[in-house]
Amino acid sequence: MQADEYSITLYQRPDCPFCWKARIVVFESEVNLKEVVVELNKKHPDVVSLNPNATVPVLVDGDLVICESTEIIDYLLDKFPETQLMPGSPKTRARIRQLHSYSDSKLGKILFPYIKEKRDSADHVASAELKESTQQAWFDAQSVLAEQLGEGDFFAGGFSVAECALIPRFCLAITHGLPIDGKFQNLKNWYARCAQRPSFVKALPQHFPGLA
Repeated sequence: MQADEYSITLYQRPDCPFCWKARIVVFESEVNLKEVVVELNKKHPDVVSLNPNATVPVLVDGDLVICESTEIIDYLLDKFPETQLMPGSPKTRARIRQLHSYSDSKLGKILFPYIKEKRDSADHVASAELKESTQQAWFDAQSVLAEQLGEGDFFAGGFSVAECALIPRFCLAITHGLPIDGKFQNLKNWYARCAQRPSFVKALPQHFPGLA
């Protein structure tokens, strides 16, 4: 059952991975919501009034305001359980949650400094030292994830919140010159499989700040 037209509003920046994963969940859920795009380094007055941190994403459903991406996703899955993005047994769902956390914490810490330096520098080039350290850390993270994926099509049997969280990080890395290493063919196949989904196509940013 879909929400009434525009009863839910999502304030978001398309290239922000926290917003991006929430949008993939939205498009998987086919929730009929209003999206308000917030530009990088600009404070949207609604966001400032709704979120003490003045950051996105922010979801508004009636008198409910949610300002954290993980809590937004949990709320959407509770409200629209037919989405089935948290499938399987309690152990499987725990694995999905751990991968979600790994994406936000570990992958975010690996990739963000490099992407930010490329985005914000005058020539949009990161230092050689930062690039080298990021490449090594990114390789190590891929090794961990490739082992967890194994021969499966997805990390938890079917497309899940784990994919919703991980795919934006992978796409950002690839877009900024950090491809999936050839050693991890299973991750390459997984990424290609995810990229074919309508939710991925619809959520893909049309522009990445700092890149042509």
